[in-house]
Amino acid sequence: MNKFIFNQKYPFILLFVSFIFIMPQIITKSMVIGSDAIFHFNRFFETSEQIKNGNLQYFISIYGFQQSGRIVNALYSPFVAYLNGVLVLIADNWFTYQIITNFILYNIAGFSMYHFLRSGHVDHRKSLLGSLLYMCTFSILYWSTRQGFSSWGAAVMPMCFSLIFYVLEEKKVPTFKLGIYVALLVQIHMLSAFITVLIFIPVFFFAFYKSTSKKNFLTDLISAIILFTLLTFNIWTAYITIASNNILIQPFVNKTMSLNTIDKNSYYWLINPCSLLIILIFTIIFFIKKWKHHSTESKMIFIIMMIFMLLSTSIIPWDTLIEKRFFIAELIQFPFRFFTPVTIFILYLFFKISDFKKIAKIFVLLGILQVVILMFVTLSAWSSNDDFILSGPKTVFKEENVKKIKKAFFSKNKGEALEVVMKSTPDYLPFYENENFKNIHELNAYELYKNNIINKNQYFKKSIVKSKLVVKEINFSEEFIEFPVIIYAGTRLTTMGTELASDQYSLSVIGTPIINREYVNNNQIEIEYNNKFNDLSIYLTLIMWGIVIIIGIYVKLNYFV
Repeated sequence: MNKFIFNQKYPFILLFVSFIFIMPQIITKSMVIGSDAIFHFNRFFETSEQIKNGNLQYFISIYGFQQSGRIVNALYSPFVAYLNGVLVLIADNWFTYQIITNFILYNIAGFSMYHFLRSGHVDHRKSLLGSLLYMCTFSILYWSTRQGFSSWGAAVMPMCFSLIFYVLEEKKVPTFKLGIYVALLVQIHMLSAFITVLIFIPVFFFAFYKSTSKKNFLTDLISAIILFTLLTFNIWTAYITIASNNILIQPFVNKTMSLNTIDKNSYYWLINPCSLLIILIFTIIFFIKKWKHHSTESKMIFIIMMIFMLLSTSIIPWDTLIEKRFFIAELIQFPFRFFTPVTIFILYLFFKISDFKKIAKIFVLLGILQVVILMFVTLSAWSSNDDFILSGPKTVFKEENVKKIKKAFFSKNKGEALEVVMKSTPDYLPFYENENFKNIHELNAYELYKNNIINKNQYFKKSIVKSKLVVKEINFSEEFIEFPVIIYAGTRLTTMGTELASDQYSLSVIGTPIINREYVNNNQIEIEYNNKFNDLSIYLTLIMWGIVIIIGIYVKLNYFV
């Protein structure tokens, strides 16, 4: 009976703590504009306006990102971008949107971690305490304090790791859950999925080695991969279509990776909450001392955890790997990202091997208090007149009046804020080699985007007609016009409906078209991006997710009948 009452009560505890975490923002009525805020706000403003106006354009940006026609969402969690677009539409302004998404994220993280701990046979009360502590870690706070999108991957990651226990205990592959969970993570955050798969590899190898039915194991694994592929088909077709025909500028290469490690500048990952460091030290020492008494499953999780903790430190020569242009290192960008699975596994091991419920409760209360204080401190920057926007040195302000800038983020017209505060992030722009720029690694793409798109926009009028982006020149007299839009291989470029031949224009190094005035009708061009094969892949993926959701609801309803 007590367990039943507790099971009914724990969701409300997670909801209540999530509400506590958003209270500082509600009280202060302040925004947090972190390093990635402007980038993601543009992504979600784009999808919200597409939904609102019925102009669905999966690939190019026709509302956000300065209406530049650049491709972002198709390569960066597209379905999640559209879900966020719905939230942007629901919210009155960016302030409300930020509160809503923070609340949702905290809850997803809490419920996901609870499911993971229960799957690992941790009792209900400990699982609740562990999930509350996980909500206090920087893996989750990275979004609410800096708008780091990896937090959304971190929120779902524990649910994916819950499969580890079944695989190691049963020596079988949970076909449907594996395919669905990993597909969900890929749709949310690719790097988080990559880290998850890295962790799954030794687990599945070990289970396969111990399995008494290796043929069934492989058959189920292949079935899971097929299901996963069908549920992520839109991702792969977009990557193949765009990347095979374009050289893309990747997210920036961090040349000082060694500084972004938990033993150097990113030490705060260890102390959010402060009890995490205590738990980490205690668990490692205790686990090693009692090594012989632990199960094989726990030993494997411990070894994996230690490897990933090592990867998150400067012991790995990250800077040297970057100098040698090691692709995986360039992809990771920040080694502290490896610490997310460490926080998940260390909390599991701590609650599995210890019975310090009173101490754990104190840890949770202190963790909650620490998050509230951290949020108040982070939000205090908004009251400043100098550092209220913390989005980095590449931020471009089109308005000098601080009050007007702040007011824009509370405006019902969400595009207003993105017109006064911009960031020249060049991710996924095309690269076209020319005499001045022959090496993509030596390109200052931030500056080029700022000059060719942001600064030139004021001389052009942009509008949308039936999913086409229409760009019209204003008062230009030069023979050649450089339009502030991005052209990819696959982008259709027309002038008053007539398609321009490739020899009638040239492209700058980042794909802005330079056209002789004689070829431009009525000083106007139009761009669109259509690909029937990609459209089919999107529909197929949506249908597959629809089937999975319907089956999931049916199974759940029958479970409770």
